[in-house]
Amino acid sequence: MRNDLTATRAQARCLTCYAGQWLELIHFRAHAAAETFSTSMTTYHDMLDPAASDAARLEACRRMRRQVRRRAAAERLEGEAAHARLRPIDPYCLRWRTTPDGATLETIACLLSAAIEIFEARLDEAAA
Repeated sequence: MRNDLTATRAQARCLTCYAGQWLELIHFRAHAAAETFSTSMTTYHDMLDPAASDAARLEACRRMRRQVRRRAAAERLEGEAAHARLRPIDPYCLRWRTTPDGATLETIACLLSAAIEIFEARLDEAAA
């Protein structure tokens, strides 16, 4: 049982780290006037610092997911407009109707959601 908890904790921390690395790589900004995701932000440290607590990581993931989803939605609108204009051949209806940045943000949101789910399950187990 202890090894399972350690493995899921490591998995959640790894997912959080991947999301943080992606956010830094793409120079993520919540909006045009916002600060770039970097070492100057507490959220950066809460996500990437090996000494950060799981509670801090969870809260950072929740905050970042809101911002990432917001930006992904804006990119989706732009992608849907382009799709309607260009009407690319899509026989399976699987082509993403977003921009490349939007696809990246959707992937980051998935990483954050998976980490949040694991952290929340661990907290529920600890409370039980």
